[in-house]
Amino acid sequence: MGNPAVPFRSRTLPSYSAAARKALTFSAVAVTLLPIPVTYFKILPAYPLHARFLLIYAPFVCLLTLSYLFYVRDSLARAMFADVLDPQAPPDSYYHPMGERLGRWFRRLKAITLGILPVLMVITSMYCVSRYLAVFNLSVASAAEAYVERADTVEVRLTQGQQRAKPPRNAGRSSSAPTRPDTAAADTLPKPSDSTAVREYVIRASRLDSTPRVVELTALYIGAFVAMLVAVTLMALKEYAKEAMGLSEHELMFGRYLQSEGQ
Repeated sequence: MGNPAVPFRSRTLPSYSAAARKALTFSAVAVTLLPIPVTYFKILPAYPLHARFLLIYAPFVCLLTLSYLFYVRDSLARAMFADVLDPQAPPDSYYHPMGERLGRWFRRLKAITLGILPVLMVITSMYCVSRYLAVFNLSVASAAEAYVERADTVEVRLTQGQQRAKPPRNAGRSSSAPTRPDTAAADTLPKPSDSTAVREYVIRASRLDSTPRVVELTALYIGAFVAMLVAVTLMALKEYAKEAMGLSEHELMFGRYLQSEGQ
């Protein structure tokens, strides 16, 4: 008969789980609330009306993501510590069934994926921020171009209307200078030739239904925070699972079970 696997208890090693767990938990809560100051203090540029929308929904989506990860924490813990909780038997030197090989390959792939997933999420968050800035500039450029086209169209119509109008024959001198019909609008709308003023105006005056690429901007903005939250929460949940399962540092690195000797 083969030697049965028995629990192995090593000497007590210093544990850093408590400090790491507290730091990661604080980080997860901070990332959940991070969209509020970022949006309120305009750390990332945004349309004012769109910023109000993001100020409400970005923390809400982050909170839902955090709640869902906490909801499935048991499944995540079993997947993270599968090799420790249920170590596989050593492979047979003479017989390698396909199902066993696939099972080993799938378990190894799952462990590698969970190990690098936080890093991938951090990279995803950085990509979302950089892509958001690029898309925001494209959106503002599109809105400014549309504004200039509308202004040119109005200018052409006003010019044509003035050319068709005939001045009265016996008109005397007016005591006051004539005013253009679009004087009030000219006081509030920037000139199409002033690109800086046009850019500031379209950012300030754009509505959600008329903002170019508003869906992409929303997805990238919220995705930047959600990806960072997933990265921090996965690391925090691993520390929680480690303490809940009673795993020591030695067991985490070398496994909980060893073959007993002398049997």
